[in-house]
Amino acid sequence: MLTYAEAIRVRRSIRNYSKQVLDAKLLNKINNLLENPSKGPFGNTPRFILVEKPEARQQQKVKLGTYGFISNAGYFIGGCVEKFEFAEVDYGYSLERIIIELTRLELGTCWVGGTFKRKDYEILLKTTDSETIPCITPVGYKAEKKSLRERLGLTLTDGSKRNPFEMHFFENHLENPLSFNPEDKYHNALELVRRAPSAVNKQPWRVIKQDNKYHFYIFRDKMVGNTKNTDLQKVDLGIALAHFKLGVEEQFLKGKWHIGKPGLCDLEYVISWIAE
Repeated sequence: MLTYAEAIRVRRSIRNYSKQVLDAKLLNKINNLLENPSKGPFGNTPRFILVEKPEARQQQKVKLGTYGFISNAGYFIGGCVEKFEFAEVDYGYSLERIIIELTRLELGTCWVGGTFKRKDYEILLKTTDSETIPCITPVGYKAEKKSLRERLGLTLTDGSKRNPFEMHFFENHLENPLSFNPEDKYHNALELVRRAPSAVNKQPWRVIKQDNKYHFYIFRDKMVGNTKNTDLQKVDLGIALAHFKLGVEEQFLKGKWHIGKPGLCDLEYVISWIAE
């Protein structure tokens, strides 16, 4: 099985799926992941469900539409989280950790934020007024052939292109970029952050190292709008934090999340990691 770092490096957004049915053993593994999601950095644990598309149509009278961006997907993962300032961060964190585990099971996924019918998932998840559904993902085997949309270049970027390390990671202030050092274990964890997927591939994270602290900020981009009261760039930060934590865990580094007031720049501060 792939390591977490390897899974992060090889994963790509899959929009065209095989019609192959997932066997009972694999479905059981997926449901086990969904029943035991990781708690987010802010302490909230989203809840998730796996839905087989035909089954949902028969039992719940919903269509699970994705407005044409996903082809042939027979299975979807939907989830919800309690609303609060950083709900999307915790949600992105928890779902990305599940997605990386699915990658290790050789399954394809694709973050879907603004192009699905939330009302369908509200029915299936039986959400309350205090809960929100930020994103979903299809899950299944990749189709052998690309869809027509993919062949014509009509899909959104899969995020395979990334900005250089120096654009996102700094020491003490934003005028002092870090240069990647493969011998530095924390640099390796930050490299996994650099490879994280994001809406329109904007990579909205900036990280400032200060002594043994790593402060995470949002670098906002007006091209990425919010959908149905969902802050997609906070979802992106959650995904990035999941990659960082997986890198930390895999290298046996110790530390903890901390909410502080570093005051090192004018960007939107989210959270810090304190290395032990």
